[in-house]
Amino acid sequence: MIKRTLLAAALAMTASASFAAETTAPTAAPLTLGEQFIVRAYAGQLEGMAITNVIKAKTLGIAVNNSTICVALAGAMAGEFVGHNKAEGLDAGKKGETPVRRLDIVAYTPDTDPAVAVKSFKDKDAVALLFGGQVTDENNAAAVRLTLAELAKDNYTGAIFLHLTVAAKKWVDQAAAADSTIADYLAKKDNVYALAVDVEKKQGHVKQMTYKDGKSEAKSVFETPLNDGFLALFKRRLIPAQ
Repeated sequence: MIKRTLLAAALAMTASASFAAETTAPTAAPLTLGEQFIVRAYAGQLEGMAITNVIKAKTLGIAVNNSTICVALAGAMAGEFVGHNKAEGLDAGKKGETPVRRLDIVAYTPDTDPAVAVKSFKDKDAVALLFGGQVTDENNAAAVRLTLAELAKDNYTGAIFLHLTVAAKKWVDQAAAADSTIADYLAKKDNVYALAVDVEKKQGHVKQMTYKDGKSEAKSVFETPLNDGFLALFKRRLIPAQ
């Protein structure tokens, strides 16, 4: 209960004092690159807390592309996750044991082999797929599909967490439609989660996703109000650069 209260507080405080001017400033301009980083910093914080407090993962693998925006997101998520889980590694060291490596990150480049990436994730409690940013939809969708294919091949049983863009653009649905092995794998999983933002209701959600019979369904397992300042930036992020 305490952890969920803390998560709710953090989500509600998503936009700090630095966002105060956004509620009165014009919203027609697209985000600057720096503001894109700010949005991802807060999104990464929320997603890192969701992984820790809702999914309750103690070890994490992050698959991310090499765009600056997504790297900012991955760094924010990793920092939040490490902040919540560093004590366990310290305790293991005090007992004379080899500390468990609780975090692995693979930044995908054109030369990355998803099989190698997934090999470093196979013992993790959760794997986060962070794709979007300045990379094309086609390349992001391909990275998601190839990663899921490797997770299916290894029958990875941990949780899979989808960044908001990955879920919203339905790259997982596309992967399942294109590959029956992925479809069969996902149909058996009840621990796929995604972050979602409901702009109209001003709410953030952690969704539990299911993929069966060629369609996906989402059930909210956690929700909280979002700050108006964050939502103002979030809406502007959808405006194309001039």
